[in-house]
Amino acid sequence: MNHAARRTRLTLIGGLLFLTLARPCQVTAADAALSGYANYKTLAQQVSQLAKSELVTQSSLGRTLGGREIYLLSIGKGRKDQKPALLVLGNVEAAQLVGSEMAMRIARSLTEKSAADPATRELLDRFTVYVIPRPNPDGSEKCWEQPLREPTGNKRPTDDDRDGKIGEDGPADLNGDGLITMMRVEDDRGEYIAHPKDPRVMIKADPKKNERGKYRLLVEGRDKDQDEKFSEDGSAGVSFNRNFTFNYPYYQTGAGPHQVSEIETRAVADFAFNHPNIVAVLTFTPEDNLVRPWKPDAGSEGQPAKTRLLTADAAVQDQLAEMYRKLRSDENAPDSPGGAGSFSDWAYFHYGRWSLAARAWWMPKVDAPAAAPEEKKPADKEVAKGDKSKSSEAAATKPADDSRGADQLVALAWFAKEKIDGFVEFKPIKHPDFPDKTVEVGGFKPLVRLNPSAKQLDDLGQKHASYVLEVLGKFPRIAIRDVKTEPLGAGVHRITVRVANDGLLPTSTEMGRIAQQNYPVQVKMELPEKTEFLKGAPRMAIDRLEGNGGTAERTWLVRLPNDQPTNASIRVSAPSIGVVETKVELK
Repeated sequence: MNHAARRTRLTLIGGLLFLTLARPCQVTAADAALSGYANYKTLAQQVSQLAKSELVTQSSLGRTLGGREIYLLSIGKGRKDQKPALLVLGNVEAAQLVGSEMAMRIARSLTEKSAADPATRELLDRFTVYVIPRPNPDGSEKCWEQPLREPTGNKRPTDDDRDGKIGEDGPADLNGDGLITMMRVEDDRGEYIAHPKDPRVMIKADPKKNERGKYRLLVEGRDKDQDEKFSEDGSAGVSFNRNFTFNYPYYQTGAGPHQVSEIETRAVADFAFNHPNIVAVLTFTPEDNLVRPWKPDAGSEGQPAKTRLLTADAAVQDQLAEMYRKLRSDENAPDSPGGAGSFSDWAYFHYGRWSLAARAWWMPKVDAPAAAPEEKKPADKEVAKGDKSKSSEAAATKPADDSRGADQLVALAWFAKEKIDGFVEFKPIKHPDFPDKTVEVGGFKPLVRLNPSAKQLDDLGQKHASYVLEVLGKFPRIAIRDVKTEPLGAGVHRITVRVANDGLLPTSTEMGRIAQQNYPVQVKMELPEKTEFLKGAPRMAIDRLEGNGGTAERTWLVRLPNDQPTNASIRVSAPSIGVVETKVELK
């Protein structure tokens, strides 16, 4: 494990260096979705190259079961751990590789811009950006294993079907195309039917619509353990994004034996708790709260366990989300899934920081090709003449709006528009477990719906780097104002100080204050020895200082030794704000 910093000046020659860093890995026709994405070896090279910048320190948070480093890049100047910081986490979902690509591009953009842009340089003088580009490197590396599938967990062997055996009934590539897709089995006991708009899309039959299932829909594979379940125990490992303490999904696949059970989750959680200077966390995850912001529930705030965004934090969280939407259009963004055991929820509810969760990319919605108009039938002509009974009958048989399979229809329309080979047509195979039934294998290719084409990554990276800089500019900014001194005689002085926060962000989330996970602002008065504090302590706290000009006053009544003129030093500090000092003369 290499914990030493590698710091030399970064030399850019015509941009060739970063073109080399972004060089795509060699891929086969089966995994073309990975073209332009960095596997672990390439990621390690990119990290090492970035660490040549005088702004970047490379370290490792730990080594996984697969022997891979959990890389950390610390970006900034001076004593990085002593300055307010933003933590950026790449793909917390193993298969959502776009997240690690965004994290690396943010790191790269900050180092490049600081050389030419005074505003960026000033922000990196004041603040630190921590980047963990790939918190689950073992899980993400499974994306390059054959046959290609969408991995979820790390390298821990798991008994996903809880039968006492490990990995005995995993997916299998039955049609030999190098991909794990789906198989549909004709069965009148099945739950699924083909979508009326596109037979490639399978949706659950709705008895209320007088629909009857025709297919079983299963992951491509065999029932090797003869338990009448298919591909249910692929030893998929533990998911980083299901292993945290908030809303932990007990006994569910991918959750692990207990909360924070894994090397990866412990390493990241320990790093976070050991760095109280972290103000906010930006996570690339499906559990988006920037395009689909969290909403508070004032009625639930009296409960001991907090499970919704607190009203006191909602206005700031909304402003941070609005800043994101100005850079990244929210048009046609999908809904955010529930985050059971997710890192981004933990970052707010249990770690107590501003948690900014971004999906980074989603498939744009495009109109499906219009169907050719049908030739008018005689019944249509009768309706045109005013036959209301037939008109009512036609309206009754017209299919109502149906959201089932909508995301799949969007994906297929997008593939057609962009000429993306993202779907395997269903074709029959002979399946030994279903000798008397028709079985077809096909479906969406792995990874293509989670990650954009590599040609979009640089533009997306620039947008997210701009967002990081904008968030840093909204960090708490403390000023000491209106220091008043009043000599009261006999060596006694009254000292009053007003502390203001000119940044958008308060010095703590309200959630962090309640959970006692954020350091309060300390106001320290330093006076000569033997000074007697008649009112107020030498060190006093401000639990939370609101943003946008929020203020707090502290007052001391002191008796100076020997009643001689002297200087007092007032120091305001917290990990989330750094240090601000001023001196005042007492006469």
